[in-house]
Amino acid sequence: MLRPDFIGPDGGAEVKALSDRLGAEAYADRMAKEEQLHHRGGRCQHRGLFHLDACLDLYALIRLCLQCCGLWKRAVRNYLDIQVEVNEVPLEGLPAAFDGFRILQLTDLHADLHPDFPAAVLRALAGQAYDIAVVTGDFRTSTFGDASGATKASLQILSGLQAPVYAVLGNHDFLNKLPPLEAAGVRFLLNENVPIERDDQRFHLVGIDDPNFYKTHDFDRALQGVPEDACKLLLSHSPEVHAEAAARGFGLLLAGHTHGGQICLPGGVVVMHDGSSPRQILSGAWRSCALQGYTSRGTGATGVPARLNCPPEITIHTLRTLSPA
Repeated sequence: MLRPDFIGPDGGAEVKALSDRLGAEAYADRMAKEEQLHHRGGRCQHRGLFHLDACLDLYALIRLCLQCCGLWKRAVRNYLDIQVEVNEVPLEGLPAAFDGFRILQLTDLHADLHPDFPAAVLRALAGQAYDIAVVTGDFRTSTFGDASGATKASLQILSGLQAPVYAVLGNHDFLNKLPPLEAAGVRFLLNENVPIERDDQRFHLVGIDDPNFYKTHDFDRALQGVPEDACKLLLSHSPEVHAEAAARGFGLLLAGHTHGGQICLPGGVVVMHDGSSPRQILSGAWRSCALQGYTSRGTGATGVPARLNCPPEITIHTLRTLSPA
């Protein structure tokens, strides 16, 4: 189990060592944008519904509309009623030893939005069976300011996961999120890869840094040491990199970021999104050329602890071998 008792500092000199993993140029770019967010109160990240942290009047308006329609309490109940989705993925080139291999995905926790949220996630996780867990970014609610509350809430949630756990950062996350979470047992992939091995066979799990706001993703760096013909699975906070992921020969892309719309019309029809990805890949399973993808609706919510016609989820992806390697 991950250590639930470790609450590390949100910042410090140890963060600089991360430049060796992320890449010096990407590290400098990311830190510059983090500094802008810190001083401007998040006002440089505004694009669409999910980037309006400073516009608290918008979220107040959403809350007011839901209350006036008599839907507020229902929307909050929906937010705390986390569904378990299953997704079977037949993969060309997946080694035979991994047939039936299960990946648990959480994403977009925004863990500090509501005090009852960590317990709700732990209830959904109870009894789930999987081989590895992945978290595809956005551990915190705000895009600026102190994140200690989000770190504590994230660690509560992560205490319910069985190791190994891998993660990437989202557009809401600062680099100083890593030391306490990695000390608790989470392995972040900052334009990095790790081989997943079973019975002397392997596939490669690759993670890129946030391609949405920070744009510090680097496929060349992330794929260093990975054979060109290897079976490769990609973790990305946003699915917007689907075309390049397909061109790079990935078999599967797991992402979040979109929240599936969060507050949708009946049938899950998305009302608002940030426009970074086409509508057909905003939620659920999809395909781009030979690439299979899955965009989670998200485990948490942003702005307001409310969901309509778009339930939160944790996802179990079961890999299936098509062509034993």
